Amino acid sequence: MPVLLAISLSAYAQETKTADTAKTTKIEEVVVTSLGIKRQARSLTYSSQQIGGDELTEVKTPNLLNSINGKVSNVQINKTNGGVGGSVRITMRGDKSTRNSQPLYVIDGVPIVNNTGITGTGGPNVDYFSGMPDTGDVLSTINPEDIESINFLKGASAAALYGSQGSNGAVLIVTKKGVAGRSSISFSSSITFDDVYNLPKLQNSYLQSTPYNAATGATGTYDSWGAKGASKDYVKNFFDTGITRINSLSFQAGNEKTTNFFSLGSTNNTGVIPTSTFDQYNINYRNSSKFLNDKLTLDANVMASLQNSKNRLTPGSYFSPISNLYWLPRGIDFDQFSGDNYTYFNNTRFLPAQNWWAIRPDGGFEDSETQNPYWILNKNPVTTKNKNFYGSASLSYALNSWLTAKLRGNYNYYNSDTQRNIYAFSNNTVSGINGKLSKNTIEKTTTYSDFILAGSPKISDNLSFDFTVGTSISDLKYTITNIENNRLFTANLFTLNNLAWNGEGNGYKIDTPHRQDQSVFASANFGYKRLLYLDLTYRVDWSSTLSKAPKNNFDYYSAGLNSILSDVFKLPEAINFWKVRASYATVGNALDPTSTNPQPIFNGGVITGSYSSAPVDIVNFPQFAYLFPQPEMNKTFEAGTEFRLFNNRLSFDFTYYNSNVSNQYLKNVSTGGSIYGTNLAGIDISAGKIQNTGFESSLSYKVFDSKKFGWTVAVNASANKNKIKEVFPIGFYTGSGDVKPFFLTGGGYNGIKVGGSFGDIYGTAFLRDAQGRIVVTADGVPQLAEDRQTFLGNPNPKFMLGFNNTFNIGKVNINFLIDGKFGGKVLGITQALNDKKGVSQVSADARDNGGVSIANAAYANGTAYTGKTDARAYYDVVGGSGGINEAYMYNATNVRLRQASISYQFSINGKYFKDATLSLIGTNLFFLYNKAPFDPEQVSGVNPGGVGVDILGMPVTRSIGFSVKANF
Repeated sequence: MPVLLAISLSAYAQETKTADTAKTTKIEEVVVTSLGIKRQARSLTYSSQQIGGDELTEVKTPNLLNSINGKVSNVQINKTNGGVGGSVRITMRGDKSTRNSQPLYVIDGVPIVNNTGITGTGGPNVDYFSGMPDTGDVLSTINPEDIESINFLKGASAAALYGSQGSNGAVLIVTKKGVAGRSSISFSSSITFDDVYNLPKLQNSYLQSTPYNAATGATGTYDSWGAKGASKDYVKNFFDTGITRINSLSFQAGNEKTTNFFSLGSTNNTGVIPTSTFDQYNINYRNSSKFLNDKLTLDANVMASLQNSKNRLTPGSYFSPISNLYWLPRGIDFDQFSGDNYTYFNNTRFLPAQNWWAIRPDGGFEDSETQNPYWILNKNPVTTKNKNFYGSASLSYALNSWLTAKLRGNYNYYNSDTQRNIYAFSNNTVSGINGKLSKNTIEKTTTYSDFILAGSPKISDNLSFDFTVGTSISDLKYTITNIENNRLFTANLFTLNNLAWNGEGNGYKIDTPHRQDQSVFASANFGYKRLLYLDLTYRVDWSSTLSKAPKNNFDYYSAGLNSILSDVFKLPEAINFWKVRASYATVGNALDPTSTNPQPIFNGGVITGSYSSAPVDIVNFPQFAYLFPQPEMNKTFEAGTEFRLFNNRLSFDFTYYNSNVSNQYLKNVSTGGSIYGTNLAGIDISAGKIQNTGFESSLSYKVFDSKKFGWTVAVNASANKNKIKEVFPIGFYTGSGDVKPFFLTGGGYNGIKVGGSFGDIYGTAFLRDAQGRIVVTADGVPQLAEDRQTFLGNPNPKFMLGFNNTFNIGKVNINFLIDGKFGGKVLGITQALNDKKGVSQVSADARDNGGVSIANAAYANGTAYTGKTDARAYYDVVGGSGGINEAYMYNATNVRLRQASISYQFSINGKYFKDATLSLIGTNLFFLYNKAPFDPEQVSGVNPGGVGVDILGMPVTRSIGFSVKANF
């Protein structure tokens, strides 16, 4: 007997379906796909995975994407050093691009641009660093309590309708809106306490080799290679207990014609680094209204946020309080320089001056990188102010029973202003005599609009047909200003009017990149008897970044097919649902706004040869046709299956995929000095191919399912193999061993090479003989191999696993998530620096043991070396940023208790007070396995070059606290 089911799923829509109660075992899901189109999950021909809003706020984090780590298969999420409110790097199905592998983000069907600046190389360099921290991203400004759900479209097929922006997949964010016929108020509050753990293992038993003498002003040496002695541990006591408070208040109300949702949110943090703070305030309003007998629907949303942060950790050596803390020569009493003792009043200049052991009587510094950590925090402070405004509107008009017209648009304004004030008496490497002002401002304006006709004409009872045709335009404008000025008229007055704008020490740069894309697109979806589904899409993009290319447009397409085998064949009763699917897509990806006209580099700055009269513009060199700006092209095939078994208690999803992304954009590629009869020395080129192949799977099983006790297990597993198939065109000479470095970290860097993988780390290695033994000098000191671009490893995991458990015991809910990344290698520059300074525990152990034992070593004449090498002599060569990187490669495998919570629900159901939930929560609680002396997942930046290298990064922190939620 048929019954009528009212379905409200994922808060997207309320629909009615007729189902046969004898066969129906699960209400069919309705999900939002590309362009905000609602579809039944059974009809999708590609992989997608959805996370509900409750999962995002179960254990709340300031950046909503951090709450997803380990919950979605084949989605890798990395935190930067920015701390609370910092940026997040996310990749789906591996790195695909030398420019940017992050997916497109879509809010309520309309795309946004998440990055705060122009895609660059990412990450700091330990040998030179401008002193600016991670400033956060647009997603960090969104209140997680405003999110209804997030859907991950991982493949190019799923995101093909979004065009070049969706080449790396798409993350669809659906915000909350009011519910008709119901008014409610919700309040949530959490407080967590953050503490540092897994600090580098440091020694306190060997002192400064030449001691500091406060009476004479002798600084001594900047090392801890001296005599044995006792020294206090100042590192642990330096860090504070961080406190993070997150509060949210929301109101929703509505009737059949209009609904409203309004929320306020705040995040306030005092960090583990003294003086570091972060404050964020959000406001959100969404209205949905119907007019003209419900034919016209208006959906409008406004979100705004303000962020203020101070002293986010700056990786590197110059402005890091951590480096100066780690490297403090042992035996020096840090108490005489800490707290208020970091400064004194200089009677000559009548200014506060730095108090530090490394300052000589003449005012010079013992080392170019050293400063008092408290001076850095108080007299080299860095502040960031971010403002974000987002507004969107959608008009939908039902032209008839099967055809709807939609007009949508959004506007996003983002302003990020970061300033570091460097006071007089700072280390003269980073400051002028009166100080220095460093200021970066990024102003980004994004507009997007589209017009869509969506139809579902009835063809027959057996054949269904949906189509979409539309056009869109997106416009992205940046104004990026950078000031580096150490010529202050008045000391310590950090205003633009106090800067001298002529002469050395004045750095001023302003860029105004601009990109506009115009598109037309269409899709068709066919269904036969609800057993077989076919998807087709086609799109053409015109991009301003291709204005200098012979062709400024590119087209692409996708096709997908699935079959519901459980409705085709009579299967065992245990199988409730079985689907197989396959799809293929070709999707383009236009260039960045800064890459519209690549400029060739000629030796001596002029052209010689047969083209000497041509302007310096690549379009004047037809023989370089492959060098013209071209869009990346992503060709992806995927196939998968879905099962639901045992009355839908067990669900399983598996996908295999293969993607090849060609026309990688490589900057400043060396040609070896001449090519094709010219003296062309370097050029930006569009060439190369990156392949990703792998699988992803997810399993959910309700082990027990009763009112008194429930236990649900969710497992996500994935593996990805990345391979560089091509780099340069055949015959293109690079003069650099076919390696294109794009991120230098002392002696090691990430690079690409045919046959390697994206993110490969190349650097210095031990010199070895024909038998593979380490070659040592007569003193037993290892030697460096001549090749300074030796392959050392790749930081990307070979396998990822998330294991989530949820227990329901009456009104008590217990949840914990174990997250594992297996395989890969990472480079620890921090450990190398600590070893060379003699402050690491490893260096102390070596001294205690009479030297360093080197396994499998030999002299140059082939005689085996079995002795012990003097510890200082060993680490002078092997340690440091310019030492032997091979010695500091670590297994990146790590398994951690990612998050855990215990909650109790109070069901009151009073006139005004409905229910409340009190929870004990924790994130990043501890490692179950980790061999690296740092967190292998933490990255220096969101762009490709910031992965796999630790350079004085943020120590690992855990958070434990409480949260309360109440509904009225």
